[in-house]
Amino acid sequence: MSDKLYEATSKEVMNEHEEYLNADVPKQVWVDRNKYLHEHVNKLTDEIIELRRDNKKLAKQCEDLLNEFINEFRNTGEV
Repeated sequence: MSDKLYEATSKEVMNEHEEYLNADVPKQVWVDRNKYLHEHVNKLTDEIIELRRDNKKLAKQCEDLLNEFINEFRNTGEV
């Protein structure tokens, strides 16, 4: 009188390596997916680095323009 569901859940859970070995998907598919994901992550990382550089440049330009405007305003004495 054993319950099949209980037996299935009481078995030891497979670790990641065992799941990889017993997967229905062939190993080459996993290798290809892994390669694609690594390339995609590298591409996104490069884009983020480029965006950060651009943001720093824009922040510097804005700061320079603001300082220039403040200096002109102070020099005119319109306060």
